[in-house]
Amino acid sequence: MGRYGKIELIPEEEALKNPALLTAKMSWKGHLIVALFLLGWSVAFPAFLAMNDLFSTGGSLFGMVFVSFIWFICSATVLICTLVGLVFLSSALAAMKKSNWTLRAVPEGLYLKLRHYSDYRLNAADPIVAFIPAREIRRMRFIGQKTRMIGDRDIPEDKHLQNEQWLNVALYGNDLAPIETALNEERRRKTSTWIKGVTSRAKGADIKFLPDSGGIRIDWTTRKTRLTPSMTAAEAILDGLYRTQTDEAEEEAPLLTLSKEAQDDRLREMVRRGDAIGATALAREIHGLSLTDAHQYVKSL
Repeated sequence: MGRYGKIELIPEEEALKNPALLTAKMSWKGHLIVALFLLGWSVAFPAFLAMNDLFSTGGSLFGMVFVSFIWFICSATVLICTLVGLVFLSSALAAMKKSNWTLRAVPEGLYLKLRHYSDYRLNAADPIVAFIPAREIRRMRFIGQKTRMIGDRDIPEDKHLQNEQWLNVALYGNDLAPIETALNEERRRKTSTWIKGVTSRAKGADIKFLPDSGGIRIDWTTRKTRLTPSMTAAEAILDGLYRTQTDEAEEEAPLLTLSKEAQDDRLREMVRRGDAIGATALAREIHGLSLTDAHQYVKSL
């Protein structure tokens, strides 16, 4: 798979034996706050109606119709708040378990868990952790981007943007098939739910594969995911573990002094950052190409 070490799939228990300098896991606080609010509201709302005598018919036909309507609204509200509150409470309790982690960083390498934290009922002996040796890691970079929270493009973006962050792990090898296969197998597994006799399909970790660049993208802060610690704290630890002075010196070196392979890597990185125009201009300068040929050269990387 790579040019230095072998990427292995191991059980979670084996991964936990090695003390980690960084453990990224799903935050449970937000889900718990929402759960307590909804469950509290399911009790407070009918109590408020009762305290204001809104369940009293008054002995009239209109009063009976009005109370029936109030009972319907109250019952629907209590039912919805209770069910949604229980879902958030279940998620918060799952996030409090020891099995809640996505990434563990150690000096020897990186442990990447392919199982979603809410699927803790599945067999813990399954090989659902990918161990990536440190020598296989070419670069680790946090990326932030503002995304629209609504799908309608005609609605102004003001106040409808969310900051999303993820971690890109670029590897020297580009054969990610074994890890991708293991993740797909994980997502095909059936897991039990809190409703007896009802099963659901496992979710799998919130990671994506970048086969063109031989990398892995780990969602850090998105609409569905909020890993802790913060991006700033995690970046400080990961930089100290996996980025050497030699790597930084090569990245800062003038482009013309690098090998062709390193030059192409720099151009690919510019394209991944969204600077395809700058990459095309550099390709023209390095290789003396026309604008059209430089554009085609960058697209072929």
